[in-house]
Amino acid sequence: MQGAITEITGLVFDFNIPASDAGTKLNLMLVSSDPLPDILTLTDGILMKKLIQADKVWNLEEFLKKYDPSSPLLTNFPEDLKKGLIERDGGWYAYPSHIDTKEARKMYPPSSEFYSDGAKYRNNGAVMFNEQIMNDAGISIDELKTEDGVLAALKKVKDMNLKVDGTPVIPLQIDGKAYQNGALNTLKGHFGAMPVDKDGNYRDMIFAPETKHALDFLFKTAQEGYFDPGQMTLDAPAVDAAVNSGRVFCYIGGTAGKTNSGIPWVSPGPILSNQNTKPVYGKSMKAPTGWMQTFISKTASNPEKIAKWLDFMTSHEGLLLNYYGFEGKHYTLENGLVVLNEQGQKAQNDYSTTGVFALWPFHNIAWHDHATAAPTTKVGTDGLMAMQVQTAAAKASVIYDSSPLAMPNDFIPASSKMANDKAQIATYLQSQISKIILAKSEEQKEKYYNEMIAKVKQMGQSEIDAKINEQFHKQEQAFGVKVVGINS
Repeated sequence: MQGAITEITGLVFDFNIPASDAGTKLNLMLVSSDPLPDILTLTDGILMKKLIQADKVWNLEEFLKKYDPSSPLLTNFPEDLKKGLIERDGGWYAYPSHIDTKEARKMYPPSSEFYSDGAKYRNNGAVMFNEQIMNDAGISIDELKTEDGVLAALKKVKDMNLKVDGTPVIPLQIDGKAYQNGALNTLKGHFGAMPVDKDGNYRDMIFAPETKHALDFLFKTAQEGYFDPGQMTLDAPAVDAAVNSGRVFCYIGGTAGKTNSGIPWVSPGPILSNQNTKPVYGKSMKAPTGWMQTFISKTASNPEKIAKWLDFMTSHEGLLLNYYGFEGKHYTLENGLVVLNEQGQKAQNDYSTTGVFALWPFHNIAWHDHATAAPTTKVGTDGLMAMQVQTAAAKASVIYDSSPLAMPNDFIPASSKMANDKAQIATYLQSQISKIILAKSEEQKEKYYNEMIAKVKQMGQSEIDAKINEQFHKQEQAFGVKVVGINS
């Protein structure tokens, strides 16, 4: 893949992807005389702000006008996205990944209802069940639509001592050390937790009663031995290995890469709480500004070639190569739409070695949904199974506009006492939430929960919430959006 890009653009890349502490390393570069990499791709908003304020990166409009005045990006970049980037950064400095705005979808209309559904409802976090184990245990999809039904099914599977290839079935798998952002957040949404109360005021989700109910659910599953506490320390490859082994009955968490191995997964939709709360799904209706943000250093060598490289990577031809590999080898075009073959699906699954699908900084969801034929196979990143699993919950949830809840970069200044309080609270919650879930008794669990609520208030969470609430209401007015708690 890199060889093909080099042949087309004339650029050879030396990738520097730190395994850990990437932000610290870049901060050290900023304060030292070390030259920055020519191209920087970041997700840390505070670091982005530092780079821009230090005048270390190009304004893309200025860069392209100087080095590539005929660049299609100057005339063919979604205006709503550019406006959002300028509002966020004070100028158009970054090229964002996973482009998916209204203007982008006007430029690239979805090729089918399959993809327009994905745009409305797709969410990486899900609860999904192994259909093969469901069949072996005599469990129907209708039995898995409620909290009590899921708990009963987990008990049944555990008590049956089922095995796959001679190895015991795992009743429940959560997504490892990322479970608080994955499994727990997924359950919060299903049980109806929101960061806004019924009076329309912001409150950290830790204070939502539905968050407590999600913790109670995970506590019950731990008490009954449906999942091993060691799961909480697993890294992503270990979680993938477990999920793809065929031994997991129920998986809760981030589903990226979990539906590619041929195991038959299905989602019943949101798991309905026994407290009769409505499931919710927060989705920003404002133009999203992407995930990864790519900047060009002002010290970059070969700026003309970099400009042409940026043109290629964001072009139809570049996106075809990035997403799908080589025509004839990995895919064919039918009526102008991409149809992946088996070799192409394998290349995408093995992206870390093949490079196909690997250049996430240039993923463009709107383009992908426009250029790709709706799949006819279940397996794959965008197969029928992945789409079913990732859309089922939102389709049956109350969807609210979360755009006023997104705070500006460095809204709480990085060097402030409040930022320090926020970081300390996050560290405390990381350990305390695990203590609550793994408590030895109902009484101990309640004690740990009450301690947590008192402690985060003492550490300054109420003051943080008040500051966010003020900005949240300003943004509600600016965006013409009103958000009110659905359940509490």
